[in-house]
Amino acid sequence: MAAERMKYPSVRLNVQMIDVAASVIAECTTASPWRIAAASIESTHLHLLITYSGLDIHTTVKWLADRITKAIHRPTAHTSPVWAKGKWCTYIYDSGQWDNTLAYIERHNIHRGQHPRPYPFITTL
Repeated sequence: MAAERMKYPSVRLNVQMIDVAASVIAECTTASPWRIAAASIESTHLHLLITYSGLDIHTTVKWLADRITKAIHRPTAHTSPVWAKGKWCTYIYDSGQWDNTLAYIERHNIHRGQHPRPYPFITTL
């Protein structure tokens, strides 16, 4: 059903696009009050575990998605939207849930043959 509602074809990020996304996230973390505790950038989606900063999570994620999309459009032939409408964003108030989410994201990286914390912008808390 989700595919039927899509306005644009789904996008599979290639290695160059994934590298661009990672560099944009790294750049954004240096200028923001939040930090990335875990990240997995996959060809079809990404997972970010972002520390609480007092900023609205939905606005933060939209800002990040817009910055990543614009950056992907510059060096690649891709010109349509990168992200589908709709995303899952929530606050985590429980330390057990935080730990489970962190482990879930790290498992994504391990499953792809990467280090659990493959990006230098990931903050150890």
